Amino acid sequence: MAGTTRRGWGMVRRLPSGRYQASYVGPDLARHNAPSTFAAKVDAEGWLGQQRRLVDLGVWTPPGAEPNEDDHDKLTVAVYARRWLEEAQGRLKPRTIVLYRGYLENLVLPDLGDVPLAELTAPEVRRWRAGLDPAYPTRNANAYALLRGILAQAVDDELLPANPARVRGGAVKHRKHEPVALTAAEIRELAAALPKRWAVVALLAGFGGLRIGEIQGLRRRDLTLTDAEVSVTVRRAVVRVAGEWRMDRPKSRASLRTVPLPPGLRPVLEAHLREFAEPGRDGLVVVAAGGKGVVHRDSIAEPFKRAAASIGHPTLRIHDLRHSALTLWGNAGATLADLMTMAGHTSASMAARYTHSTAARNAALAAKVWEQ
Repeated sequence: MAGTTRRGWGMVRRLPSGRYQASYVGPDLARHNAPSTFAAKVDAEGWLGQQRRLVDLGVWTPPGAEPNEDDHDKLTVAVYARRWLEEAQGRLKPRTIVLYRGYLENLVLPDLGDVPLAELTAPEVRRWRAGLDPAYPTRNANAYALLRGILAQAVDDELLPANPARVRGGAVKHRKHEPVALTAAEIRELAAALPKRWAVVALLAGFGGLRIGEIQGLRRRDLTLTDAEVSVTVRRAVVRVAGEWRMDRPKSRASLRTVPLPPGLRPVLEAHLREFAEPGRDGLVVVAAGGKGVVHRDSIAEPFKRAAASIGHPTLRIHDLRHSALTLWGNAGATLADLMTMAGHTSASMAARYTHSTAARNAALAAKVWEQ
């Protein structure tokens, strides 16, 4: 029996033969049928989706019309990539959008932007990837991964038959800096060498594995300091976007977590709150030197560099303290699930499928790392 399915855009009709016909009203206000019928309804819907995508990108031509070279050239890599980024605004964090835009405008589009999307080839992508400055391996890997993701969407949109971004190892990040893992004693020594108001940064990163942006965003109410529990709950992180500090959710859902801390940190944290934190439950734990507002990372960076050199680790970075924390937990007997949970890695849920981490176990591990 023939039937018609109306959609939000376009129409699919089942013919008496059992095949499906797809049609839509185009920008020219005329109804256009697919050039052939389809054996399956999903194929008809796929054709409609492709036509709608072309309309959205501004490169649509009526089905069956003579190809227009000017219209073909409109859908360049630059046009498609910028539209992809515009559509990503609602699902990516502001800082990520800024980074992606930088990769596109500074690395990808100057070389590949004018290439018609449908004509982009694997050798062209390979040549572009090989031509990136090898002095910046992480940046290059991120730019390539972004391009590969954009082109994967073009394949899904049926604008490309296959993804031309097929560079083996193109998205692999090679470390220029080998992270330094401090002992518990060295972390305490580093904290003592820092100006007193910044010591808590080294302790929270070195024993709790917090990222610097997470430490910047901590409020008093995020700390639990009792006889029964010493912990920090990560609910937000600070990022700098367009020259402004923004308080946002952490990097991922897994980053929303409660991390047990060594009980030995309790008197240090209590003293810090009395002397340096903003008042009230929502007061910032780590505050700018003026006594109010989010601290700029540069304010900590120079004192940190001097303190690191003074304990014999001139190449130490603040982020290395997170690596130090994970190493300490691992040495204390933490399982993979323990480490994933504490670090807030996105694969924590996957690790939890085959091993388990409990709050009591984590608290015991936190106490143990203090003595290493």
